[in-house]
Amino acid sequence: MGPATGPVAKRPKRGRPPQSVKPEAVPSPASASPGSAAGAGNTEKKGSPGQRPVSTAVGLEDPGALECGSCSLPLKPEIYQCSEGHVVCSPCRDKLAPAGKCHVCGIATDLHRCHAMERLVKSIRIPCPNAAHGCGARLAYCDLDGHHQTCPHAPHRCPGKDCGFLGSTEALMDHFTGAHGWPSTTKISAFETHDICLYDGFNFLFAYCAEDDDHGTTTTATTTTTSRYLFLLNVTRQPFSCAITVHFIGRRSPSEVLRCVLSYSRVVYDPLEQQKFLVSHSLKSEINVECMDISNGLPGAANCFPFVVPNSGLGDHDKKDPIRLKACINIIS
Repeated sequence: MGPATGPVAKRPKRGRPPQSVKPEAVPSPASASPGSAAGAGNTEKKGSPGQRPVSTAVGLEDPGALECGSCSLPLKPEIYQCSEGHVVCSPCRDKLAPAGKCHVCGIATDLHRCHAMERLVKSIRIPCPNAAHGCGARLAYCDLDGHHQTCPHAPHRCPGKDCGFLGSTEALMDHFTGAHGWPSTTKISAFETHDICLYDGFNFLFAYCAEDDDHGTTTTATTTTTSRYLFLLNVTRQPFSCAITVHFIGRRSPSEVLRCVLSYSRVVYDPLEQQKFLVSHSLKSEINVECMDISNGLPGAANCFPFVVPNSGLGDHDKKDPIRLKACINIIS
């Protein structure tokens, strides 16, 4: 299957953080000198002359205060304001400039940079909405949407029919076996070919990919992170074949392309003369795996590319026996 050039991802509706979230105001690195509390890891006493706490818990009662007054998207530098203090983001400032007046108060004015607001939005940190599922990231409000789209700790719904279970990838894998009795998840490393066994119905493949901060060059100073990908392989019996479809459970980066390479081979010899070759079957497909919402069931056959093994290739295979394939998961950035 050739390279996929998917459509540009649309920006999902933005969800504001709950009012109970308490952002943390973080000072700029310049304010933390080596001899300060930030450098020593100690908390300064309140009321010390000329000193401020390293961080302060503040309540965000109105998230709209951190949004552009024109497009309502999160503010990020550069930020501009009119003479009355109404703020807009840089793209909206360019659109409003020809009018020569503020979009809120209508006063004729030039829009000027608001460095105080820029410093504020850069210093406030919001916990990831998936903190309850294990994500410890604290992000600037303007970066929250981008992180939320690709957060590896985002919960996902079980693909089982009428099952409303929602949980992290690890919780899902335990749920598959414990609640539904589906085969245990097979764990493999990406970019490597592995032998797998598939049974009729749902099967799960958990691929992990180790990444470093030096683009693949391993050094002692390299920091390694692991990306995880959960796939559903659905095996269905047809009158003359066995069809396997591949689905991705989770969220991937918009810049990533996920491909699953499946291959099946079988050599048949004469049952009376074991050394006499009769026929061989060899099948291989490279499938571009799309990111779909399968919480309400799998997509129809028209939206899936199946890996088909004819019954003649399976031989006298019993439905209770697994189909033995080779699988490889490739992640293309």
